[in-house]
Amino acid sequence: MAYNIGNEKIRILLNQEDGTFCAELAGGRLLHMCTEVRLKDGRLVRSTDLWRHEVSESEGEELPGACRKAFFIHTGDQDWKLVQEFCIYEDYFTASTAFCSGSEAETNYIAPFCPAGEEGEVILGDGPLRFLSAPFDNDKWAKFVEYPVAYSRMSYEFTVLHEENSEGGLVLGSVDHDHWKTGFTAAVNESSGKTEITAVCGTATEDTRDLNGIRHGYLRGTEIKSARIFAGSFDSWQEGLKLYGRCNAAIRPALSWKGPVPFGWNSYAALMPLISYEKYKEASDFMKSIQDTFHDAEGMQYIDYDAGWERFTNRMKDTVEYAEANNQKPGAYFSPFIVLEPWFEKEVPGTGGNYLYRDLLLRDEKGEILPPVDGLYSLDATHPGVLEYVTGKLIQWGYKLVKTDFVGHGCREGVFYNKDITTGVEAYNYGMSHFVRCLSEERAGYPILISLSIAPIMPHGYGHARRISCDSFGSLDQSAYLNNCITYLWWMNDCLYRFNDPDHIVTYKTYDKHSTTLEEGITRYNTGVICGGLMLASDDYGIPEACRRSRLVLTNEEVNEAAAKGGAFRPVSGARGESAADVFMRPEEDGILLGVFNYSLSEERHMDIPVEKLGLSAEECYMVRDLWSKRETEVRDGHIHVSLIPAQSAILRVKKGKNGN
Repeated sequence: MAYNIGNEKIRILLNQEDGTFCAELAGGRLLHMCTEVRLKDGRLVRSTDLWRHEVSESEGEELPGACRKAFFIHTGDQDWKLVQEFCIYEDYFTASTAFCSGSEAETNYIAPFCPAGEEGEVILGDGPLRFLSAPFDNDKWAKFVEYPVAYSRMSYEFTVLHEENSEGGLVLGSVDHDHWKTGFTAAVNESSGKTEITAVCGTATEDTRDLNGIRHGYLRGTEIKSARIFAGSFDSWQEGLKLYGRCNAAIRPALSWKGPVPFGWNSYAALMPLISYEKYKEASDFMKSIQDTFHDAEGMQYIDYDAGWERFTNRMKDTVEYAEANNQKPGAYFSPFIVLEPWFEKEVPGTGGNYLYRDLLLRDEKGEILPPVDGLYSLDATHPGVLEYVTGKLIQWGYKLVKTDFVGHGCREGVFYNKDITTGVEAYNYGMSHFVRCLSEERAGYPILISLSIAPIMPHGYGHARRISCDSFGSLDQSAYLNNCITYLWWMNDCLYRFNDPDHIVTYKTYDKHSTTLEEGITRYNTGVICGGLMLASDDYGIPEACRRSRLVLTNEEVNEAAAKGGAFRPVSGARGESAADVFMRPEEDGILLGVFNYSLSEERHMDIPVEKLGLSAEECYMVRDLWSKRETEVRDGHIHVSLIPAQSAILRVKKGKNGN
């Protein structure tokens, strides 16, 4: 007997004979699925292993909104049960599983859905399927990769499954980020040849920075619930990702920021270890010289120290005063959850001699220090010795922006000082909540922009901005890498975070690398424009050519006006495998903006972009203005024709009309 619940777009069928379920969606189906839990004693409990399967139904009102609920309750003769909860919304549903017991239990693995034997299958049409592998964080130059299912790797927190060359597909993702790290896997069953999909709450791998086989922490209680898993089939999976983001933001809103898109300078890419008070002043003076065209909507700039300011803390107050005298906002840098090995025996500042850094290190169940990630050791995000002193000094000095780095270390699994916390995600939420309070306007007396650098995508809500990629410097391959991340995270802007951060924009030369061509410099600037967030340049203004290049690139008023509006551009075409999209768009009041890119250093690129693909009518005439060359062309044949030399890109404004109008 099957119980049926749903609406015009979604039907959930609960099989009360064997404990499986199916989901019928407008563009696909999940067939013969079940749920399972692995207990700490090693037992694997599956819904199909139990023999009573009851259903109840209700109306619900909880974030992200009103829904119809169905509970699929699996029991046997034991004192425990599995309870699946399905919440059906207009365009998607969520599924979760709770392990309920008469006595306290422990688990670090719940699969809200997985295939129930060889009949388990996901179907999305007749063609071969591809699977998006989303990284957990942006450390170690993590990329988004869209694989054929047979070669796919785990995706973290969300994924997309779609037919080859199709814009439609299935979007899956976790919407709760209080306890679990969630992973998704797709595979082709060797026996049946069918495509399988599994969602797992409780994943810990090298990609989550949980090294040497360390396990996800255990949750304990008489009721242990998985994260809710969002599932929906969409004509455009990019729009599905946008809706998925909004669901997350409804449950946990972005950290509020009322200020405009920030413009300014950061030291890292330009100077790295050469940062000094004198170089800070030099950058501040150069930025002031172009402030009439390179500024935020309030006419301001941020001048931001990156790593290395610890060497000259006696000048920190001086830098604040210098920047403010130039009508600029000073910024600094802090990594709250890491330490280098040489510091282990140092006293933690501001703790009254109570702690050495060694006392704050995160350890495993055997008491061993966790192995480093990129040479950096992780501090326990729940330890009282973390955070207070440095954040207090940054406020005392008067900094208005804090680039916050390597916070993903606070999300690693381990044994925590706070014994109420047992998982890395719980520790991250605890530590980052405290961090945000430490830098709050209530404590500082003024707003401080928090931009997270190396950080997990989720949990969110702890920064006003998050860097969309790992370090991205000035060369063309770096722009292509950044755009790979924008292709799959554009929707995060003004959703999970107020701003996407495209990292520090090098228009001429990264500290330890050769200078770039003008085309590469403009392309790197354009990646910032389409990202939708922070516009922080990073060049060494002691180099005359860097000054000339920056004056040329950073002072284009039309491009800066587009950047200052702050909306992320949505990818239109070109993404496949590890490749980034090469056409991006953003609607405007009277037309659209296009970002187009040639990622080749040696080949020209010619594009014919159908206007219908951009949501425009092929029957209309349009004017296309290149915001860099200022050249205008008329489009009459329903296609926008773009020619780019090697490494070139363009920002194009498309409006309805003809020459002379």
